[in-house]
Amino acid sequence: MSSPAQSAQTSPLDHVGPWTERDYFALPEDRRRIELLDGGLLVSPAAGSRHQRLSSHLCHALGRAAPSWLEVLEAVNVRVAPGQILIPDLVVVTNPGLDVTVWDPAGVAMAIEIVSPGSIGADRAIKPQLYSAAGIDHYLRIELNGPGPSSMAYQLQRGCYVEVTSSSSGQLLRLAQPFPVDLDLAALATATRPPP
Repeated sequence: MSSPAQSAQTSPLDHVGPWTERDYFALPEDRRRIELLDGGLLVSPAAGSRHQRLSSHLCHALGRAAPSWLEVLEAVNVRVAPGQILIPDLVVVTNPGLDVTVWDPAGVAMAIEIVSPGSIGADRAIKPQLYSAAGIDHYLRIELNGPGPSSMAYQLQRGCYVEVTSSSSGQLLRLAQPFPVDLDLAALATATRPPP
């Protein structure tokens, strides 16, 4: 039997053997981003203020521009394959108002990742491959390094993502899909209130 001191030191992430989806969904809510990948956990620290500011303001801007049959959500579970649950920074989903714990990729029109120091490898290499293999039509990656945000937007073609547009620091991001919208990422990243 463990003593109270030993029990207090036990982390919810202490686990023997591979993680299952059942184990994963039994975890308590946490400020860290915890994702499930083939029996292991991908744990990232909470992102910094600049990342969070851009994520929140981008969600509002995209939500205002989205047609009524699409909805923009922040940090939801997406099952890209059995035993693989990722949490994109933002998603554009095709079933507005649906209340689910985990989204199937068929209901996700676009996954959006804002690259943070703790997520560089996952956002640039791992996640795009998993999103494309799951059939998510659009992927947007935003980089916060440098003087201002830059971005690359991809569309699924024959099972692989192909870059369709990009923006450099100080340029507008012009998306045509999954709906047309022009975004000033630099303004969104520095605004202290949601844009009008």
